[in-house]
Amino acid sequence: MRATSFSPLAALSVLLAASTAAARSAAGDRLLVVRDKKYETGYDKFFASLQERGFEVTFSEPKADTTMLEGYGVPLYDHLIIFAPETRAFSPAFTPQNILAAQGQYLNTLHILSPGLDAVQAATLREYDIEPVPAGSEVLDAFSHVGGGSDADLVCARDSLVAPVPVFSQQTLKQSGPLVVPHATGFKTGANPFLLDIVSAPSTSYVGDKDGKAAVETKPGAEIQLAGSKVSLVAAMQNRENVRIGFVASPELLSDKWWGKKLDGTETGNRAVVEDLTKWLFQETGVIRVVDTHHHRSAETEPREEYTKNDNVSYEITLSQHTTAANGTSAWSPFSVSDLQLEFTMLDPHIRTSLVEASSTAEDTTYAVEFRAPDRHGVFKFAVSYFRPGWTYLDTFDKASVVPLRHDEHPRFIVGAYPFYTGALSTSAAFLVFVALWISLAESDKGKKKAE
Repeated sequence: MRATSFSPLAALSVLLAASTAAARSAAGDRLLVVRDKKYETGYDKFFASLQERGFEVTFSEPKADTTMLEGYGVPLYDHLIIFAPETRAFSPAFTPQNILAAQGQYLNTLHILSPGLDAVQAATLREYDIEPVPAGSEVLDAFSHVGGGSDADLVCARDSLVAPVPVFSQQTLKQSGPLVVPHATGFKTGANPFLLDIVSAPSTSYVGDKDGKAAVETKPGAEIQLAGSKVSLVAAMQNRENVRIGFVASPELLSDKWWGKKLDGTETGNRAVVEDLTKWLFQETGVIRVVDTHHHRSAETEPREEYTKNDNVSYEITLSQHTTAANGTSAWSPFSVSDLQLEFTMLDPHIRTSLVEASSTAEDTTYAVEFRAPDRHGVFKFAVSYFRPGWTYLDTFDKASVVPLRHDEHPRFIVGAYPFYTGALSTSAAFLVFVALWISLAESDKGKKKAE
């Protein structure tokens, strides 16, 4: 009897496929939390909410050598929370280089920051075009803070939520209570087009030290750089691989102290904001995909590798959106949008036209358009790019050639050449009339002889 060999790589692949098939998140449910001992208590409600949503939460210490992000080249986790802002030394698996490399492929990450942020972690933020405030500084507000607390116990009104749907739900944007963000380190987002401000500081706030002195002094009359809505408290980015990375300026935003608690008789918005943020970061919301694309001649149904100039071409694309029901089940549903465009391009777009909704099922929506192929031959692309804040980036294309008419496909008579046809025929007819008249009016031989 021959023994059967066991492959660890094959086992990991099977486990990965099984976990993805049962995932509430579109990217998977395996969540790793790298947590410093300082934050082991006081955040139970936050982690319980993640587990209630179906995430398989694994905790690890920053210096744990046994925890790896990958095994045999296969990702072991789909999401990561780095809950150790003051930690200086991490295990080799959690170095900035390894985390950045994983984020470039698959690893959705939530970074928790604090006023005591380590210098290496602060420098790593610049890789995302985020500039942290000076070390030890906090966002202060003498007008909007918790009653009886310090100026560092910020209270943000609902208008501080600047991210669009689907990062926040309509209910959170319209009905959430005040957001309490105590002892927050602010940061300033740069010109990175993939960055998205989510929660900004109150307009009356500024960045200062524990004594209330401004962290960055400015000359009289100069523009204040670190004050008001210019300071971000929560931000995120989504890279070209649709990996999402979030940054929260205060660990206490997630703490049990303000989770579902009331402030001046109104429930705080901490729970709603954090749940919406993590749903988006871990790809439970805001995820769309291309199900299918199809192109063909208008009078046909089969796709072609080449079209003739001036052919009427039909193009269809089918999209779906990832949704999670209240009972915890996830599914793909129709995605309805009014600003989807198709570009028929060869180096530059020759045709740019809107795609309109053609049909919809319980799982997807199909958009279609019909256009006339340009009077130019070459290799073209049917390109659809959809880049909207908060939604998965779509960038799909199909190739097809546009060729000239064959020698036997040209029309027998060209309308534009009718003047030339008329000129040639009239000239020929005039010549025949002239010849007939010339012959009929010529002198005969009998007449010649009589004259002699």
